[in-house]
Amino acid sequence: METGKILIILGAILTLLGTYVFAIYGSAGLFAGSGIGFIINLPDLFGNADAIALATGWDVIFIYIFTILFLIFLASGILQLAGIKYRILAFIFSLFPLVVGAMILILFYTDILGPTTGIFTLYFIGEHFADFFPIIVNLGDVGLGTYFLVAGGALGLVSVFLPRD
Repeated sequence: METGKILIILGAILTLLGTYVFAIYGSAGLFAGSGIGFIINLPDLFGNADAIALATGWDVIFIYIFTILFLIFLASGILQLAGIKYRILAFIFSLFPLVVGAMILILFYTDILGPTTGIFTLYFIGEHFADFFPIIVNLGDVGLGTYFLVAGGALGLVSVFLPRD
């Protein structure tokens, strides 16, 4: 197996771990932000888009666009694996975890977006099931899942430019 295939497999595994198994951010016993929290919040995000838009000062269509982009992000780990066969899929679906991971890092360590920073964190917030799942390992202000997302996206992008056969 060539280096490109190995890296896209590792990138997809890291993306899946960062999305569903490890928390993107959280506090033990209280709350955790992860892909599972986004799935749980999905009906509220579509149903209360007007209230979210009012709170952020954005138009409702932007809330729907962000929600759909985050939905694609949820599937990006699986779709990265399709990049084993087609490089363009590896490229496109490696961008999603890389951008979401970088966005979470920027949101937690800067105040670029002001009050809308809290809205993005609310997309992923959910329960911390049985004080165990998703696994919370905080490195600084964000969880290990964020770094897994960035690493998975970066490995996927690098794999596009390496030999496959």
